[in-house]
Amino acid sequence: MDTDEKDLFRTSLEKVAASAGPDAWPAAVADFGWHELLEEDAETAVSILSDLQGRFLPHTSFVDDVALAATSRTDWNRHPEAPVTRTVFPGLGTARVGSILTGGPATDSGDCTVAVAGVVSMDPRATSSLLVPALDGSALAIVTVPFHDEDLTLEPAGIEPESGWTRVAGTVAGKIVATGAEAADLWQAMRGAAYRALAYELNSIGREMLAATVEHVSSRKQFGRELGSFQAVKHALADTRVWQECAELAADAAWESDTPQAPILAKTLSGRFFRSAAENCQQLLGGMGFTWEHSFHRYLRRGLILEQLLGTSAELRAELGATVKSGDMPVLAPL
Repeated sequence: MDTDEKDLFRTSLEKVAASAGPDAWPAAVADFGWHELLEEDAETAVSILSDLQGRFLPHTSFVDDVALAATSRTDWNRHPEAPVTRTVFPGLGTARVGSILTGGPATDSGDCTVAVAGVVSMDPRATSSLLVPALDGSALAIVTVPFHDEDLTLEPAGIEPESGWTRVAGTVAGKIVATGAEAADLWQAMRGAAYRALAYELNSIGREMLAATVEHVSSRKQFGRELGSFQAVKHALADTRVWQECAELAADAAWESDTPQAPILAKTLSGRFFRSAAENCQQLLGGMGFTWEHSFHRYLRRGLILEQLLGTSAELRAELGATVKSGDMPVLAPL
């Protein structure tokens, strides 16, 4: 897509998303043709929709769709008319897989038993199956399991039940679909795609928080002066703005490299931008920021979930640091 086509797509999708309401996003986005664009131009599809998710905060997530599409497995990629498959991601706050294979294949069919533990984004429509990355000793396996509420324990994850993110646990029967190097490659592709989508969404959330705060300090006065004229306020906003610039550049640059570290860096910096916005904007909004009527808490609660999904900024920064220390860090961008 050229620039004009992207602008038109963004404007049209924004109108559809705004009119759909938080519960009707999946059907509205599917009818609009977003999944087809995801297959043809993933960067445009992901960057635009993830940005809109951060602005409108729907009661669902398209991280699953993005992650599954990155595998190029046609049996997993979700289309509007296909059964809904959701991925079990690691529990909030970690990138380490928490599900464990408790019973290996009994036959050549790959039947197994898996102790599922993680978080999943529940779809407003019926979910037919779960895709579960699970540890088989020290190795990784990818397992599919039928989704039945009675076999699993489900409870809201994080502090925003409306987000759809749900903790899932239980031991169920499944089928191994990939092991060894194949499973590791598939999970790496899914993880990288999810990081890119989460980076754009966190950046959008941070921008909304920052914009609301700038408007607040520009319209409120103290001691006869606008709040935004005080040096301490300027410094706090400038600090957050610097992290915003770093995060947005890293998110765009993550598409320019096929190394796994590029999307990890994008998610790390987006999480850092969000944290800076959460801390500084909460302080500068003062009592207004604590009220249920102000929109700040909605973005804060959603961001607190997404920043922890597939690893916090601190954990991912440590992972990147270990790569640098080992000498395996590739060149992510020319300087």
